[in-house]
Amino acid sequence: MGGNGPANGASRISLSETSDFDLGGLLVCPAHREVRMNGTRRELEPRVVQVLVALAGASPAVVSRDRLIEQCWDGRIVGDDALNRCILALRHLAQEFSPPPFAIETVPRVGYCLTEHQANGAVAVRSGVTQRRFAMAAICALMLLGALTLGWLKFGQASAAPASIAVMPFRNLSAGDPYFAQGIGEEILAQLAREPQFRVAGSTSSAQLGANPDVREAARKLKVDFVVEGSVRRQGDQVRVNADLLRAKDGVRLWSDSFDGKLDDILQIQSSIGQAVATGLKRKLVFSVSADRHAVNGQAYALYLNARGLLRSGNPQSGQDAVALLREAIRVEPRFAPAWASLADALQLEARGRGNEALVAVLPEAYADARHALQLDPDLAEAHGAIAELLGSESPEAIAHYRRAAALEPRTGEGMMWSATAFNGSGEFDNGLAAFRRAHDLDPLWPLPMRAIVDSFAIMGDRAAAEAAIRSGFPDDPMTQDFAIARVARLSGDFSEAAANWSIVAKSESRWAPPSKSGLDQILFALKLAKDPPPTSGRALIGGSRFVAAPPITAAPSPARWRQQTGSPAAAVVYADENVMAAKLMLEAGRSRELVATYDSPMGLLRIHKGETVGAMRVRDAPIVALALRREGRAAEADDLLRRADSTIRTVYARGRVPVFFDEDAAGVWAGQGKVSEAMDALERAYRRGWYHIGHTDFATLQDEPAFHALRGDPRFDELVAKHAAHFARERLETSRALKIAS
Repeated sequence: MGGNGPANGASRISLSETSDFDLGGLLVCPAHREVRMNGTRRELEPRVVQVLVALAGASPAVVSRDRLIEQCWDGRIVGDDALNRCILALRHLAQEFSPPPFAIETVPRVGYCLTEHQANGAVAVRSGVTQRRFAMAAICALMLLGALTLGWLKFGQASAAPASIAVMPFRNLSAGDPYFAQGIGEEILAQLAREPQFRVAGSTSSAQLGANPDVREAARKLKVDFVVEGSVRRQGDQVRVNADLLRAKDGVRLWSDSFDGKLDDILQIQSSIGQAVATGLKRKLVFSVSADRHAVNGQAYALYLNARGLLRSGNPQSGQDAVALLREAIRVEPRFAPAWASLADALQLEARGRGNEALVAVLPEAYADARHALQLDPDLAEAHGAIAELLGSESPEAIAHYRRAAALEPRTGEGMMWSATAFNGSGEFDNGLAAFRRAHDLDPLWPLPMRAIVDSFAIMGDRAAAEAAIRSGFPDDPMTQDFAIARVARLSGDFSEAAANWSIVAKSESRWAPPSKSGLDQILFALKLAKDPPPTSGRALIGGSRFVAAPPITAAPSPARWRQQTGSPAAAVVYADENVMAAKLMLEAGRSRELVATYDSPMGLLRIHKGETVGAMRVRDAPIVALALRREGRAAEADDLLRRADSTIRTVYARGRVPVFFDEDAAGVWAGQGKVSEAMDALERAYRRGWYHIGHTDFATLQDEPAFHALRGDPRFDELVAKHAAHFARERLETSRALKIAS
């Protein structure tokens, strides 16, 4: 057939070497594993495309099952299910178009025969000039009917609302591999979540329900109409996956099947289950591709799934085991991109248990692994997310990677969290809150999105909305409510109420007891009711650091320590907030020359670099850098830096609401520019919205802040300082009474 169709013969079919061909008006592109017709594009599994190429190349002759296995499976011994599923997938594909471009007939005890159809329903004759004439006629007919066909397709898609569905963690029926079955279920969930025809409850929420949940209760909590459940049994290289689709309202089983194969077939099995679920709900899969986009060794895949299970625990002690599993998976299958991306996460998890210095040491390796994952698969969302975190969530490059990760996973809770982080990092706080809400809708039992929603309201100065979100988000969990309401009280400056609530939760057996004790210790230290500084927990989620673990520093670091904390990109990320306090203390100690030397280095000072745009989350630090430059006789550079920060401030304000800390950050920049009135307007606005200057990068008293030195002596500033002092005195007294502490 030359370039007009697939090559015939019994040799193994190589998709990369097979030319595109027309099949009843359907353009088949084997090298790209896709078919196209009337503007509709479908990507298929490699094995399915190989079977299609083999049948089309022999049409209208019958192709035996043995020959198909020889051509498409290299003659390996495979079960009947493997070939049957490919034939079923092709028949479903043909029926997705009107008229169907081809049909596949089963010849009992022999094999299969593909017949090509024309637009008028005639059977195509695939030989020489006649074939090309029929093909041209078909194309012309399809062009005439194209608009109607496309309209039919669009109507069909629009008329079927997305099906709401949850995939429960699959049960493990095998010894060992405790996370393998759970991983299979999550991969099926991820496949369905990519599809516009489904609204899929997130994997974290599904896992919250535990093993063997009641279907109706699970569906109620997850707000879905259908549930997929299943089990996995693995014995050596053989795998059996059982899957069931149930209707939530009455528990009726709509579909059930078993899938057998080898470990190497597991991605095809997952894809087949996803296709069967879609067919059972009369939906179409558009993005029918496996999660790793490549065939993968089954042993490597099993190692990867078990490592992912360890990573989900979030326990640093599990990190070492996860690292070992992933390195073995990569040894077995070096081109398996998801394993490289997960290795970056595992290395961080393991190092986190050993402190910040261990993190600084391991981050370059983790970054290289995540970069390698992107080289193998540029569209791997997990790799983009990992790189963004490694770069620090507030840098322009990190924000770009977060946005890309979110674009690749637009229908998942994790994708929306990536999107929210990108919005907040660029100062689009209202959009960030909307993305947090969308993440909660997609993964309703995952606590992180709800915490982010609560934090966002609190930091915006809307305490009532934050407390309402707590009550609606955790309706059956009073201990979580108590902890979260105390957190909101603390963020709103009501330290006595926060301390009273946290003191009660800290004495409980709840999982919130340790963080409540930590929060209480921070309040007591801030109110001068305790002498020893506690470990800091960082800013609230909207602008916090995931690495800070050291207690607040009260003295400037030594020159050697300063170089250690700023001498590499990894150190700049890990010690980001500690370096802010260190820089302020160094300014007070007259060490501006060291600060400017850091500014002139490739690392920049506080991640601010010469001539670059000042990001929304770096506005806070611009006045510190500007003061250091001025003290070293570089006033013009200081003025230019503050102008860039001012431009960012006005852009962010124009986008909508801002957190109360941004008002304080803006005031520091305007004070440095000599705009005293604007600076005081911002500080007074922050005060009215619940700001009380108690962040872990803040000095103990407002007037000591380097950014506000230019405001000293201004009557409005002195009045605000007095209000702050009175508020803290009142809160100190009320807290000491509530906790029966001698003030």
